[in-house]
Amino acid sequence: MELNRRQILKYAALGASLPVTSSLLSACSSGDDAGGASDGTVKFEGWDYEANLVQQNLDRFRQQNSIKVDYTPITSAQYVQKVVAEFTGGGGPDALYVYDDSLAAWVEGGYLQPLDGMAGVDDVYAGIFPGNAEAMTYQGKKYGLPYYTDSNSLTYNAGILAKAGITKPPASLEELEAQALKIKNAGILEYPIGLPAQLSDTWWSWVWALVHGSNGNFFGTDQAPIMNSTDTVVKDVFAWLQQAANKSKVLDPASLQLLPVPVDNAMKAERYAYTIGARYAARDYNDPAKSKAAGMIKLALIPSLDGGVHGTVSNTRMYALAQDTDVKDNAFKLVTYLGGLDADKKPYTAKFWFMQRGLGFAYKSMAADPEVTASLKKFADPVVYAKLAEIARPRNVLTVPWYTEFEAELHKVVQQVLSNQTTPSAAVASLEQTATTLKKKFS
Repeated sequence: MELNRRQILKYAALGASLPVTSSLLSACSSGDDAGGASDGTVKFEGWDYEANLVQQNLDRFRQQNSIKVDYTPITSAQYVQKVVAEFTGGGGPDALYVYDDSLAAWVEGGYLQPLDGMAGVDDVYAGIFPGNAEAMTYQGKKYGLPYYTDSNSLTYNAGILAKAGITKPPASLEELEAQALKIKNAGILEYPIGLPAQLSDTWWSWVWALVHGSNGNFFGTDQAPIMNSTDTVVKDVFAWLQQAANKSKVLDPASLQLLPVPVDNAMKAERYAYTIGARYAARDYNDPAKSKAAGMIKLALIPSLDGGVHGTVSNTRMYALAQDTDVKDNAFKLVTYLGGLDADKKPYTAKFWFMQRGLGFAYKSMAADPEVTASLKKFADPVVYAKLAEIARPRNVLTVPWYTEFEAELHKVVQQVLSNQTTPSAAVASLEQTATTLKKKFS
């Protein structure tokens, strides 16, 4: 079967290399046309995170705007596949959640429409962090308003560090290893560092954070692989990981079997002194009802190879407008209510989610909001929290159809590095070859 670029990207959005099966299409297409009902009802879909709170906020929107919203939460693991099947079958939503990972594919698939020129959109983009604006832009056009964002930090237990006589977090990877070794040699923890390195079908944010943290990248601006040619950072980061896992042995070998939730639980149980993950996790780590480490968990900038401050990785989740909606005006009002600014130029829903669940925000103004700052101080340093957002960069390879296949290979190669089955040089050479092959395959 010969596929054009749009078809390839459409199927890539499903995380598959073949077209959607007819059974899935028929299951998700009940014969209804895409778009809202004749009474102006907006069909709205999202993954199933905190569906009750979503509905609570939608009820407020309806009261203020007299617009009905038919909200359907979809199981997160099936969200991408089901939405693509609905759009392909002609029964998609009017407004919806979109992952930054899916944006390019869904635009190329003809599912989304740009928001350029619509009321208030430019004001939103002027008020958010550059990395979030970049993540919601494809081929120069704006396609989303921000739902939530987060960036990775070094998360550490200040109480454990204090027991080893350590008064501040590390600035460099060498210093991180030395601090962890000090904790280890003091008999406090056998493995002070834990990372979620079990093979999975999601992205490993901590790997990207370490690379961005040292001002490196896997790919150039044209999505050409550079990890084995012009950029030595990836190889040097891999070398540090291998040393921490096999020489100083401060990185827990059990990391190879750990997903994020077990790492979270280990941090709350004070079984690790350090991990790398999303900022919002610190709220849970510092909850006295859930965590033995409450009050001790702190955020820090990502340690770098040279000790300088260079960056971290971010992800962006957004609200978008369907290409074929029949209730565009009402759907855009909903998207604006959820991801934009209200009549007072305030990001109501973004603040709602932060205050309710600590979700990261894209709006720069929220960093100075007294209520936000007061809430944030309960689990993180507002200055560090804001700095991480300022320096965060999205993955610059999300717009290619073969990204998910590359990410899966990256996981395997990093596991080989951690388990000492390959050298850092061989690892980056293998990844570059994989990227080159995939790029040629999908060209």
